[in-house]
Amino acid sequence: MHKKIWTALVLMALAVTTTAQQSADDLKEQRFIEREAYNTARNLNTVDAWEIFINNYPESFYIEQARKMRDAAIVRRYCNDKTTLAELTEYIDENGAQEPRIRTFYANLVNNPTHSYRFEHMDVGFNGCTGRVDEHITFADGRKARDCYFIFDDKGLLVKSSIMGTRPKPVVTTYSYNYDNLHGYALKQMNRAGAKSDFEAFYDNNDKLEILTSHSGQKWVMTYNDNGAISKVVFTDGSSRRTLVYNDGYIIREETGGKALRYLYDYDSATFKKYLIGINEVTESETPGGERKFAYDIDIKGRITRCTITQDGKEVMTITRKFSN
Repeated sequence: MHKKIWTALVLMALAVTTTAQQSADDLKEQRFIEREAYNTARNLNTVDAWEIFINNYPESFYIEQARKMRDAAIVRRYCNDKTTLAELTEYIDENGAQEPRIRTFYANLVNNPTHSYRFEHMDVGFNGCTGRVDEHITFADGRKARDCYFIFDDKGLLVKSSIMGTRPKPVVTTYSYNYDNLHGYALKQMNRAGAKSDFEAFYDNNDKLEILTSHSGQKWVMTYNDNGAISKVVFTDGSSRRTLVYNDGYIIREETGGKALRYLYDYDSATFKKYLIGINEVTESETPGGERKFAYDIDIKGRITRCTITQDGKEVMTITRKFSN
Protein backbone atom coordinates (compact mmCIF):
# COMPACT_ATOMS: atom_id res chain seq x y z
CA MET A 1 0.00 0.00 0.00
CA HIS A 2 2.76 2.37 0.98
CA LYS A 3 4.60 1.43 -2.21
CA LYS A 4 1.55 2.39 -4.31
CA ILE A 5 1.24 5.73 -2.53
CA TRP A 6 4.94 6.41 -3.00
CA THR A 7 4.67 5.54 -6.69
CA ALA A 8 1.70 7.86 -7.11
CA LEU A 9 3.57 10.70 -5.39
CA VAL A 10 6.57 10.16 -7.64
CA LEU A 11 4.36 10.23 -10.74
CA MET A 12 2.67 13.40 -9.53
CA ALA A 13 6.04 15.03 -8.90
CA LEU A 14 7.18 14.01 -12.35
CA ALA A 15 3.99 15.44 -13.85
CA VAL A 16 4.50 18.76 -12.05
CA THR A 17 8.14 18.84 -13.10
CA THR A 18 7.17 18.05 -16.68
CA THR A 19 4.47 20.75 -16.66
CA ALA A 20 6.88 23.28 -15.19
CA GLN A 21 9.50 22.34 -17.75
CA GLN A 22 6.91 22.60 -20.52
CA SER A 23 5.79 26.05 -19.26
CA ALA A 24 9.41 27.20 -19.14
CA ASP A 25 9.96 25.87 -22.64
CA ASP A 26 6.78 27.57 -23.85
CA LEU A 27 7.86 30.87 -22.27
CA LYS A 28 11.30 30.52 -23.78
CA GLU A 29 9.80 29.83 -27.20
CA GLN A 30 7.41 32.80 -26.82
CA ARG A 31 10.31 35.10 -25.88
CA PHE A 32 12.24 33.81 -28.89
CA ILE A 33 9.29 34.52 -31.21
CA GLU A 34 8.81 37.99 -29.71
CA ARG A 35 12.51 38.76 -30.01
CA GLU A 36 12.54 37.69 -33.66
CA ALA A 37 9.44 39.80 -34.37
CA TYR A 38 11.02 42.76 -32.56
CA ASN A 39 14.25 42.41 -34.54
CA THR A 40 12.27 42.25 -37.78
CA ALA A 41 10.44 45.48 -36.88
CA ARG A 42 13.73 47.10 -35.85
CA ASN A 43 15.39 46.17 -39.15
CA LEU A 44 12.48 47.65 -41.11
CA ASN A 45 12.11 50.55 -38.65
CA THR A 46 8.92 51.88 -40.23
CA VAL A 47 5.71 53.05 -38.61
CA ASP A 48 3.77 50.14 -40.11
CA ALA A 49 6.31 47.55 -38.91
CA TRP A 50 6.19 48.85 -35.34
CA GLU A 51 2.39 49.06 -35.40
CA ILE A 52 2.20 45.40 -36.43
CA PHE A 53 4.51 44.36 -33.60
CA ILE A 54 2.62 46.44 -31.02
CA ASN A 55 -0.73 45.03 -32.13
CA ASN A 56 0.49 41.41 -32.20
CA TYR A 57 2.43 41.49 -28.92
CA PRO A 58 0.71 43.98 -26.58
CA GLU A 59 2.08 42.21 -23.47
CA SER A 60 5.59 41.78 -24.83
CA PHE A 61 8.71 42.37 -22.78
CA TYR A 62 9.72 44.76 -25.62
CA ILE A 63 6.45 46.73 -25.81
CA GLU A 64 7.63 50.02 -24.26
CA GLN A 65 10.74 50.15 -26.42
CA ALA A 66 8.62 49.30 -29.46
CA ARG A 67 6.31 52.24 -28.72
CA LYS A 68 9.27 54.61 -28.44
CA MET A 69 10.66 53.34 -31.74
CA ARG A 70 7.21 53.70 -33.37
CA ASP A 71 6.93 57.31 -32.16
CA ALA A 72 10.42 58.10 -33.47
CA ALA A 73 9.47 56.59 -36.85
CA ILE A 74 6.35 58.79 -36.97
CA VAL A 75 8.48 61.90 -36.39
CA ARG A 76 10.90 60.83 -39.14
CA ARG A 77 8.01 60.27 -41.53
CA TYR A 78 6.64 63.80 -41.17
CA CYS A 79 9.61 65.95 -40.12
CA ASN A 80 11.59 65.95 -43.35
CA ASP A 81 11.92 67.94 -46.54
CA LYS A 82 9.96 65.36 -48.58
CA THR A 83 6.72 65.68 -46.63
CA THR A 84 4.04 67.74 -48.38
CA LEU A 85 1.67 70.24 -46.80
CA ALA A 86 -1.25 67.90 -47.50
CA GLU A 87 0.42 65.04 -45.59
CA LEU A 88 1.32 67.25 -42.64
CA THR A 89 -2.12 68.83 -42.47
CA GLU A 90 -3.81 65.43 -42.58
CA TYR A 91 -1.67 64.18 -39.70
CA ILE A 92 -2.30 67.30 -37.58
CA ASP A 93 -6.06 67.16 -38.24
CA GLU A 94 -6.31 63.47 -37.34
CA ASN A 95 -3.93 63.32 -34.37
CA GLY A 96 -4.58 66.59 -32.58
CA ALA A 97 -1.98 67.41 -29.94
CA GLN A 98 0.04 64.20 -30.30
CA GLU A 99 3.71 64.25 -31.28
CA PRO A 100 4.73 67.80 -30.25
CA ARG A 101 7.85 67.56 -32.44
CA ILE A 102 5.64 67.30 -35.54
CA ARG A 103 3.39 70.13 -34.37
CA THR A 104 6.44 72.37 -33.96
CA PHE A 105 7.70 71.43 -37.42
CA TYR A 106 4.24 72.21 -38.84
CA ALA A 107 3.96 75.51 -36.95
CA ASN A 108 7.34 76.69 -38.21
CA LEU A 109 6.20 75.92 -41.73
CA VAL A 110 2.79 77.59 -41.76
CA ASN A 111 3.87 80.56 -39.61
CA ASN A 112 6.25 81.70 -42.32
CA PRO A 113 4.76 85.01 -43.52
CA THR A 114 5.07 83.72 -47.08
CA HIS A 115 3.11 80.53 -46.45
CA SER A 116 -0.25 80.18 -48.22
CA TYR A 117 -1.94 79.92 -44.80
CA ARG A 118 -0.45 83.29 -43.85
CA PHE A 119 0.27 85.09 -47.13
CA GLU A 120 -2.32 87.77 -47.80
CA HIS A 121 -3.20 89.59 -50.97
CA MET A 122 -6.03 92.11 -51.22
CA ASP A 123 -7.09 91.07 -47.67
CA VAL A 124 -7.99 87.56 -48.81
CA GLY A 125 -5.84 84.59 -47.75
CA PHE A 126 -5.12 81.51 -49.82
CA ASN A 127 -6.29 78.86 -47.32
CA GLY A 128 -3.21 76.66 -47.50
CA CYS A 129 -3.08 76.02 -51.24
CA THR A 130 -0.20 74.68 -53.35
CA GLY A 131 0.65 75.12 -57.02
CA ARG A 132 -0.11 78.17 -59.17
CA VAL A 133 -2.91 80.62 -58.47
CA ASP A 134 -3.93 83.10 -61.17
CA GLU A 135 -5.75 86.16 -59.86
CA HIS A 136 -7.84 88.66 -61.83
CA ILE A 137 -8.94 91.88 -60.12
CA THR A 138 -11.62 94.21 -61.48
CA PHE A 139 -12.50 97.58 -59.94
CA ALA A 140 -15.97 99.03 -59.59
CA ASP A 141 -14.75 102.58 -60.38
CA GLY A 142 -13.62 101.56 -63.86
CA ARG A 143 -9.89 101.42 -63.25
CA LYS A 144 -7.95 99.02 -65.44
CA ALA A 145 -8.20 95.42 -64.33
CA ARG A 146 -5.10 93.76 -62.91
CA ASP A 147 -3.74 90.26 -63.37
CA CYS A 148 -1.49 88.63 -60.81
CA TYR A 149 -0.20 85.14 -60.17
CA PHE A 150 1.33 83.29 -57.25
CA ILE A 151 3.24 80.00 -57.20
CA PHE A 152 3.36 77.95 -54.01
CA ASP A 153 5.47 74.79 -53.66
CA ASP A 154 4.09 71.48 -52.35
CA LYS A 155 4.81 72.71 -48.78
CA GLY A 156 2.55 75.74 -49.35
CA LEU A 157 5.48 78.19 -49.37
CA LEU A 158 5.37 81.06 -51.84
CA VAL A 159 8.23 80.70 -54.35
CA LYS A 160 7.19 83.30 -56.94
CA SER A 161 4.68 86.11 -57.32
CA SER A 162 3.79 88.55 -60.05
CA ILE A 163 1.70 91.46 -58.79
CA MET A 164 0.31 94.13 -61.08
CA GLY A 165 0.00 97.50 -59.37
CA THR A 166 -0.48 100.98 -60.77
CA ARG A 167 2.67 100.70 -62.88
CA PRO A 168 2.49 99.26 -66.41
CA LYS A 169 4.74 96.31 -65.56
CA PRO A 170 4.10 93.71 -62.86
CA VAL A 171 6.47 93.38 -59.92
CA VAL A 172 7.96 89.87 -60.01
CA THR A 173 9.36 88.47 -56.77
CA THR A 174 11.04 85.14 -56.06
CA TYR A 175 11.55 83.52 -52.67
CA SER A 176 13.96 80.88 -51.35
CA TYR A 177 14.10 79.08 -48.02
CA ASN A 178 16.50 77.59 -45.51
CA TYR A 179 15.80 74.13 -44.14
CA ASP A 180 17.11 72.07 -41.24
CA ASN A 181 15.81 68.87 -39.68
CA LEU A 182 15.11 70.47 -36.32
CA HIS A 183 13.24 73.63 -37.29
CA GLY A 184 12.06 72.92 -40.82
CA TYR A 185 11.69 75.91 -43.16
CA ALA A 186 12.32 79.63 -42.85
CA LEU A 187 12.44 82.40 -45.44
CA LYS A 188 16.02 82.84 -46.66
CA GLN A 189 15.93 85.37 -49.49
CA MET A 190 13.47 87.55 -51.34
CA ASN A 191 14.39 88.94 -54.76
CA ARG A 192 11.98 91.68 -55.81
CA ALA A 193 12.59 93.08 -59.27
CA GLY A 194 16.34 92.49 -58.87
CA ALA A 195 16.58 93.86 -55.32
CA LYS A 196 17.59 91.09 -52.91
CA SER A 197 16.79 90.86 -49.22
CA ASP A 198 18.44 88.20 -47.07
CA PHE A 199 16.59 86.91 -44.01
CA GLU A 200 17.66 85.27 -40.77
CA ALA A 201 15.43 83.22 -38.49
CA PHE A 202 15.58 82.96 -34.70
CA TYR A 203 13.76 80.40 -32.58
CA ASP A 204 12.45 80.34 -29.00
CA ASN A 205 13.25 77.77 -26.31
CA ASN A 206 10.61 75.44 -27.77
CA ASP A 207 12.23 75.58 -31.26
CA LYS A 208 9.36 77.64 -32.69
CA LEU A 209 9.96 80.46 -35.15
CA GLU A 210 10.13 83.64 -33.06
CA ILE A 211 11.85 86.30 -35.16
CA LEU A 212 12.37 86.63 -38.90
CA THR A 213 14.42 89.64 -39.93
CA SER A 214 16.11 90.98 -43.05
CA HIS A 215 19.14 93.20 -43.56
CA SER A 216 16.86 95.64 -45.40
CA GLY A 217 14.85 96.35 -42.25
CA GLN A 218 11.84 94.04 -42.42
CA LYS A 219 11.09 92.13 -39.24
CA TRP A 220 8.42 89.70 -38.07
CA VAL A 221 8.10 88.83 -34.37
CA MET A 222 5.82 85.90 -33.42
CA THR A 223 4.24 85.33 -30.02
CA TYR A 224 2.62 82.05 -28.92
CA ASN A 225 0.03 81.27 -26.25
CA ASP A 226 0.32 78.66 -23.49
CA ASN A 227 -1.02 75.99 -25.86
CA GLY A 228 1.75 76.69 -28.37
CA ALA A 229 -0.54 78.33 -30.96
CA ILE A 230 0.40 81.63 -32.55
CA SER A 231 -1.27 84.55 -30.77
CA LYS A 232 0.38 87.64 -32.25
CA VAL A 233 2.59 88.75 -35.13
CA VAL A 234 4.26 92.17 -35.21
CA PHE A 235 5.63 93.27 -38.57
CA THR A 236 7.88 96.31 -38.88
CA ASP A 237 9.40 97.81 -42.00
CA GLY A 238 11.29 101.00 -41.32
CA SER A 239 8.92 103.32 -39.48
CA SER A 240 5.77 101.35 -40.33
CA ARG A 241 4.36 98.82 -37.90
CA ARG A 242 1.56 96.29 -38.23
CA THR A 243 0.29 94.10 -35.38
CA LEU A 244 -1.93 91.08 -36.00
CA VAL A 245 -3.67 89.31 -33.12
CA TYR A 246 -4.68 85.67 -33.71
CA ASN A 247 -7.17 83.27 -32.21
CA ASP A 248 -7.29 79.62 -33.30
CA GLY A 249 -5.13 80.43 -36.32
CA TYR A 250 -7.27 83.34 -37.55
CA ILE A 251 -6.58 87.08 -37.36
CA ILE A 252 -9.10 88.74 -35.06
CA ARG A 253 -7.54 92.20 -34.68
CA GLU A 254 -5.14 94.40 -36.60
CA GLU A 255 -3.41 97.57 -35.50
CA THR A 256 -1.78 99.58 -38.24
CA GLY A 257 -1.34 103.21 -39.24
CA GLY A 258 -2.94 104.44 -36.03
CA LYS A 259 -6.09 102.38 -36.64
CA ALA A 260 -7.48 99.31 -34.94
CA LEU A 261 -9.43 96.85 -37.08
CA ARG A 262 -11.63 93.94 -36.02
CA TYR A 263 -11.84 90.83 -38.23
CA LEU A 264 -15.14 88.94 -38.51
CA TYR A 265 -15.60 85.37 -39.79
CA ASP A 266 -18.27 82.95 -40.83
CA TYR A 267 -17.85 79.21 -40.27
CA ASP A 268 -18.58 76.96 -43.24
CA SER A 269 -19.79 73.54 -42.07
CA ALA A 270 -19.13 71.98 -45.49
CA THR A 271 -15.41 72.79 -45.55
CA PHE A 272 -14.82 73.05 -41.75
CA LYS A 273 -13.14 76.42 -42.30
CA LYS A 274 -13.74 80.01 -41.29
CA TYR A 275 -13.90 82.70 -43.96
CA LEU A 276 -13.29 86.39 -43.49
CA ILE A 277 -16.59 88.24 -44.03
CA GLY A 278 -15.78 91.67 -42.62
CA ILE A 279 -13.12 94.06 -41.34
CA ASN A 280 -14.50 96.83 -39.14
CA GLU A 281 -12.61 99.87 -37.90
CA VAL A 282 -12.69 100.13 -34.11
CA THR A 283 -13.46 103.64 -32.82
CA GLU A 284 -13.65 105.14 -29.35
CA SER A 285 -16.57 107.40 -30.25
CA GLU A 286 -20.15 106.47 -31.06
CA THR A 287 -19.48 107.19 -34.73
CA PRO A 288 -19.12 103.88 -36.59
CA GLY A 289 -15.83 103.30 -38.34
CA GLY A 290 -15.19 102.04 -41.83
CA GLU A 291 -16.56 98.63 -42.73
CA ARG A 292 -15.17 96.33 -45.39
CA LYS A 293 -17.17 93.22 -46.29
CA PHE A 294 -16.34 90.11 -48.31
CA ALA A 295 -18.66 87.76 -50.19
CA TYR A 296 -17.28 84.50 -51.62
CA ASP A 297 -17.65 81.67 -54.05
CA ILE A 298 -15.82 78.59 -52.73
CA ASP A 299 -14.83 75.41 -54.59
CA ILE A 300 -15.17 71.85 -53.28
CA LYS A 301 -11.69 72.07 -51.71
CA GLY A 302 -12.69 75.11 -49.68
CA ARG A 303 -10.64 77.56 -51.78
CA ILE A 304 -11.90 81.02 -52.68
CA THR A 305 -12.55 81.23 -56.42
CA ARG A 306 -14.35 84.58 -56.37
CA CYS A 307 -14.57 87.38 -53.83
CA THR A 308 -16.54 90.63 -54.02
CA ILE A 309 -15.33 93.35 -51.66
CA THR A 310 -17.41 96.32 -50.52
CA GLN A 311 -16.35 99.33 -48.47
CA ASP A 312 -19.02 101.06 -46.39
CA GLY A 313 -21.75 99.52 -48.52
CA LYS A 314 -20.23 100.34 -51.91
CA GLU A 315 -18.65 97.73 -54.14
CA VAL A 316 -14.91 98.26 -54.50
CA MET A 317 -13.51 95.29 -56.39
CA THR A 318 -14.01 91.68 -57.39
CA ILE A 319 -11.23 89.11 -57.23
CA THR A 320 -11.43 85.84 -59.20
CA ARG A 321 -8.92 83.04 -58.79
CA LYS A 322 -7.99 80.00 -60.82
CA PHE A 323 -6.07 77.16 -59.12
CA SER A 324 -3.75 74.81 -60.98
CA ASN A 325 -4.52 71.76 -58.84
